[in-house]
Amino acid sequence: MKHKISVKDYEWECGDGCCTELGREFYIDGEFVFRGSCEDSGWLAVLKKLGIDAELEGLDEQGETIWTL
Repeated sequence: MKHKISVKDYEWECGDGCCTELGREFYIDGEFVFRGSCEDSGWLAVLKKLGIDAELEGLDEQGETIWTL
């Protein structure tokens, strides 16, 4: 089954303009899945919604794991 994954940028600003948040919203087949500033978390939410159990890891220059989600 083929799914349509949509990614939309957003910008939020508080009422007095002192704080802002930039991020992305993720949708699968038009259904909202995730909104936040961490794109990695968004892609993991997409995979989870599609029934794929996954872990994401960041590697340093030597190929060693430095973080995981």
